Amino acid sequence: MLSRYVEAFEQFDIDALVALFHEEGRMSMPPFTMWVLGKDDLFKFFSLTRWHCEGSRFLPVTVNGGYPAFAQYVPSSEESYLVPWGIHVIEIKDKKVYHVQNFINTKLFSRFGLPEQLHR
Repeated sequence: MLSRYVEAFEQFDIDALVALFHEEGRMSMPPFTMWVLGKDDLFKFFSLTRWHCEGSRFLPVTVNGGYPAFAQYVPSSEESYLVPWGIHVIEIKDKKVYHVQNFINTKLFSRFGLPEQLHR
């Protein structure tokens, strides 16, 4: 499930990505007061954010004693690098993605010992 999430997101295949979500699937983005609920709204959200997220890469991390998570790097203005964006913490229910908390805080990357940038 998690490898399919990474593959769908990195290819930014919105149909494949949304298909991985539970019917009650949701996404939040602390520190923003944002809550996306349901597959229709997730599809709309990913469609609207394509410009920012397309070309992203993930590195796996573990948070809070064992939750699977991924550090998201997004394309920078310098075309040869990707820069930190957020940490996706993924909660699974019934073998589907139930909730993704995408913590938008680049300071978290150093706490996990993650690189400051990735080469494309």
